[in-house]
Amino acid sequence: MVKYVVVYGILFMSRQAKEGWSLGDKIIRPCANTVALLGTVTLGCIPSAWASNECGIAAGGTTVNCTPASYSAGISYNADNLKLNVSDGSVIGTFATPVAGKGISNTGAGSGLSTSESHGVVGIYTSGDYGYGISAIATGTGNAVATSSGDTYIKTNGSAGAHGILANAQGIGDASGVNNGTILTTGSHAANEGNMGVRALANGGKANAHNTGTISTNGAFGYGVSAETTKNGTATATTSGAITTNGSYSTGVYAHLSPGSAGNHGETIATVETGGSVTTNGGPYGVGVFADSMGWGDARANNDGTVSTNGQFAGGTVARVLYGAGDATAVNRGEVLTKGIAAQGVFAAVDQSAAGNAVALNMGTVTTSGSSSNGVEAFIGTPLSTSTSTVTMSDGEITVRGNNSEGLHSGSAGLGTVNASLTGGNIITQGVNGVAIHAVISNLNSSAAAIASMDGVDSAVTTQQASGHGIYATTTGSGSANAILLSGHVSTLGSGAHGVYSLNSGSGLAQVTMAGGNIATAGLDADGLRASSALGNYGVDVIGGTLAGGGGAGAAIHTLAAAGGTVNIGATATVNGAMSGIAIRDGDATNSGTDTLGGGTIVTSAGIITGDAILGLGNDSVTLSGGYFTGNLYGDDRVASDADGNDSFNWSGGYLSGGFYGQNGSDVALVTTVNYDGSTVLDGGDDVSAADGWVDKLTLQGVTATVDGTRLVNWENISLDHTALTLSGAPLFVGGGVDSSANSMGLFINSTSSVLMGASTFGITGDVYNAGSVDLRNVSGTAGNVLTINGDYAGSNGLVKINTTLADDSSNTDKLVVNGNTSGTTRLLVANDGGLGAATVNGIQVVQVTGTSSERNFALSAPVEVGAYEYNLFRGGSTDGDTNSFYLKSAYSVTPVPTPVPTPVPTPVPTPTPTRAPRTAVPAVLRPAVPGYALGQVAINELGMGLLGTLHQRVGEQQTLKWDGCDCDAEKPDNRVWVRMHVQRLDLDGKRQFGFEQEMQYLQIGKDLVVSFGEGKDKSHIHTGISAGYGQTSTSFNDARRGEAGMGYDTGKMEGQMATLGIYHTRYADNGSYLDLVGQIHAVRNKYTDKYNDNGTQKGSGLGLSAEVGRPWQIGDSQWLIEPQAQLSTQVTRYRGFSDNVSSVDSFTNQSLRGRAGGRLAWNAKAEREDKLTRTDTFYMTANMLHDFKDPEAVNIGNTTVMEELSKKTWAELGIGAQLPLSKTTYLYGGVQYQHSLGGTDREGTTGQLGVRVAW
Repeated sequence: MVKYVVVYGILFMSRQAKEGWSLGDKIIRPCANTVALLGTVTLGCIPSAWASNECGIAAGGTTVNCTPASYSAGISYNADNLKLNVSDGSVIGTFATPVAGKGISNTGAGSGLSTSESHGVVGIYTSGDYGYGISAIATGTGNAVATSSGDTYIKTNGSAGAHGILANAQGIGDASGVNNGTILTTGSHAANEGNMGVRALANGGKANAHNTGTISTNGAFGYGVSAETTKNGTATATTSGAITTNGSYSTGVYAHLSPGSAGNHGETIATVETGGSVTTNGGPYGVGVFADSMGWGDARANNDGTVSTNGQFAGGTVARVLYGAGDATAVNRGEVLTKGIAAQGVFAAVDQSAAGNAVALNMGTVTTSGSSSNGVEAFIGTPLSTSTSTVTMSDGEITVRGNNSEGLHSGSAGLGTVNASLTGGNIITQGVNGVAIHAVISNLNSSAAAIASMDGVDSAVTTQQASGHGIYATTTGSGSANAILLSGHVSTLGSGAHGVYSLNSGSGLAQVTMAGGNIATAGLDADGLRASSALGNYGVDVIGGTLAGGGGAGAAIHTLAAAGGTVNIGATATVNGAMSGIAIRDGDATNSGTDTLGGGTIVTSAGIITGDAILGLGNDSVTLSGGYFTGNLYGDDRVASDADGNDSFNWSGGYLSGGFYGQNGSDVALVTTVNYDGSTVLDGGDDVSAADGWVDKLTLQGVTATVDGTRLVNWENISLDHTALTLSGAPLFVGGGVDSSANSMGLFINSTSSVLMGASTFGITGDVYNAGSVDLRNVSGTAGNVLTINGDYAGSNGLVKINTTLADDSSNTDKLVVNGNTSGTTRLLVANDGGLGAATVNGIQVVQVTGTSSERNFALSAPVEVGAYEYNLFRGGSTDGDTNSFYLKSAYSVTPVPTPVPTPVPTPVPTPTPTRAPRTAVPAVLRPAVPGYALGQVAINELGMGLLGTLHQRVGEQQTLKWDGCDCDAEKPDNRVWVRMHVQRLDLDGKRQFGFEQEMQYLQIGKDLVVSFGEGKDKSHIHTGISAGYGQTSTSFNDARRGEAGMGYDTGKMEGQMATLGIYHTRYADNGSYLDLVGQIHAVRNKYTDKYNDNGTQKGSGLGLSAEVGRPWQIGDSQWLIEPQAQLSTQVTRYRGFSDNVSSVDSFTNQSLRGRAGGRLAWNAKAEREDKLTRTDTFYMTANMLHDFKDPEAVNIGNTTVMEELSKKTWAELGIGAQLPLSKTTYLYGGVQYQHSLGGTDREGTTGQLGVRVAW
């Protein structure tokens, strides 16, 4: 029985272990004294010599040299260790009358060498079956060597089994057959027995067959060079010459290892060396170079020359292992050409029960012309094998012209990994289904990976017909199919011809990776990258490079898997779907435009993409983190359906020129890139209602954009986070109410975000939730903009910014219109648009509410001030009956009590206080800076009046009476210097509503410049001098009307400073009476800060004058005296205009006039002469009535004149004082006073002084 093995078009026959070699139904057994092994074909038995001892008798161990002659019957010896040489010029038989059988033959039975050699020009002609030109046979342990040297010509003409050269080691020795001449075998046999040029046979030893000359075989099963061994032997067949076979089933160079035991590891090597060539003609199944191992050894076929096969089911360079653990390696570094169907160029196969690896390598040129003819192929045919099938091309050119033909093909029916890789060179396929690089696993139980890859910078693969894929990885198991392009160029021209394609028909991963290079697909429905998995996931990683999809339904990237997968596009990648308009397509296996497969797709992109991304059914996700995307992103198909999934879009970087369309389903979009400017369409799909069960949510985070309602479409929820969104154009539609999970829907503005008006009017339909800001002030800055919310509005400490021309009720203003209800809390920030302020009646409506509201829904975020006015926000107009809208009013209103009074109680009519009523020229509500501007002049007047002072406060007591017992008055000092310090605290209320609390301090120093005294006992004297002073005041102001309205009494403060330079002239009469005249100039600086931290600085300068008279009267002869006094003081200050943060304050001149009438009751202690203190101690009390004759000057604040009157202009003052001598020339003096207005507490204060006077 014959066993046939067909591997990808090559037919082989296998050995029957015990029956011998089989051919058809005929069993041919070896002769009794012969071992004849031909690997796959039995040649019959080798008969005994035809003649013997033609060149003389030879004993073993000798050399026999045949002299040039004609040996018509051949030369034959049977001697052990004999070397038989046939010299130049010898002729064995003739062309017309060849030798019947062996031409030159030697057979040795011992352990020695059996050698047959021809030298020089030798002609050998044989005829008949099994006729050999040169043969050496070793039947024992020796080696067999048969060699033709020089120009030996061998021609055999047997019908079958005729060899040019045969070396046969039938024992355990080595066999070596070498041809350096020309061999021609002719004849054919119907029973498929073959003729060979050079044959080396060994039975476990080394078999070496080599050709450097020319060999031509004719007939089926012809072998040019054949080396065959078994067990641990090595079979090496090589040619550096030319071999031509003419006949089917013929092989040019053949090395064969027969089966052995598991412990025996032989090897087969078949090589066409550089300069060598093999041509097979004449029928199918021709093989150029064939290394065949049926044992436990490796098989290696090498081509460094030229191999050409003509016929179907042929092979150029073939390595095969059928049993054992050996590897099959086929290597081409030369040129291989095959013509015919299923004629492989380079082929390595491991089949039957073999467990080794299959490796096919190409560094040369391979051309196949027939259909189903692969260029370079490796195959594992053992189903349980875990070995690897590897095909690698590192250089050269592969051209396959037939249909269903592939450039590189690595396949496995086993369980091991499959690799097909191109690292250099070029591949062209010209037929239909012509794949350039293909890795395939056909075992359903395999979990290994099929890897097809390309990494050649200067390499290119081109497929020219339909379904001709560039790089193709397929598997049917649970392992992964990996198609990889690292560098190089992939071009496909036919329809349905994908550039890089991963197909997993099982449950494993379909992975496509592109790190560089470029892909160009030009046919209809041709994808640049394609990943498809029947039951598993897919993964597409485009790290770099450039790829382009084809026309029709072709996409740059096409993915298919019900379980979904990922698509990652790196920053250096370019994906071009311009030809079809599709850059990324998920699903749609039929190219109909409708996906029925589903599967969730996760897409991340940072590269340059042109064309739409259509993600089909399933819950898909797109992340755009960089680069440029020119096209639309569809979360599902371009046409929405009820089967659409819940998709998400995350835009964190890069540019999107097109839009995102979520289609149906509950979709989510997050935009965080600063590149979003609002021109991109973001469409959530379906509508803004949750009635269909779909709720779409958009979040804008960290963006600044201008949008209209045609760009933000179909979102139930829009959330803003760290975002400034300007609204302009078509109205915006969002959701309202709650969804099925009771979650609120609408526009959500968080605390870090703002919505701005980009036009004078804009509408939002839906609910608005504001925790950030809504700015109605458009870029023009002009009041009058209107934002309309057709839904509810809820504030969460949010802010609404508006411009208002602050004046009366008719003022122009921005307005928030809520055609629904309001809730929560919102701060309203009002900026003045050129208003000067005015009194309001109904108020200025700034928030219109058609539904319900509460007082707490809106409140001012900052004071609203203009000129002297302050506006407050109130719910409800004063006259229009609208109780839910909000108004700005420049009128006082007592803050309502939050909890209503259960039982209404009639409000008593307050007793009118005419003195507190404002004049009609004063606005109803004054901003908190106004009291300071109105009364700051009064506080400065107090400081100035204090620096003018009284005589006794300034210089102390003047001794002029006789009770100065030391009679020191006779001493007339020429010089006097004094210094004093003064402090004061004063509370003052105005007649209308303002008041202040003042604390002031000053320091003053003076010196007499001219002093004159009366003559003799005349005690009169005159003092003229100068003074300088510096004082400061800290004054807090209040407004009674603001306090009554619950706005707080305190309004601000002033820090005032005054510096003075003065002159005084004092005249004392002999009786003690005096006249004191003072004049001084001053400079003023006031810094105001109101309760809102608005501030301004005021400066001024002026003049002060004082005149005082008095006369002391001694009471009897006592030490007491009484001294009536009168004084008139005036001060004039010119204040310059200034501005604060709200308005200007005009310049003005303040004039004050104060009168004082009173007296002093003093007691002087007499000083004894022996007292070292020669002066008297003086103690006194004072009582005065004071009156201010003038009110403060009116102040113009922002075109509004404000004036306050003094409520009580007359007050009483009581004080005590003393003067104590510190030395004969030095006095310490001082006093304290208390003042209080008459008829009320509108003026109340205390003062204190302390001074030192030195005279000499």
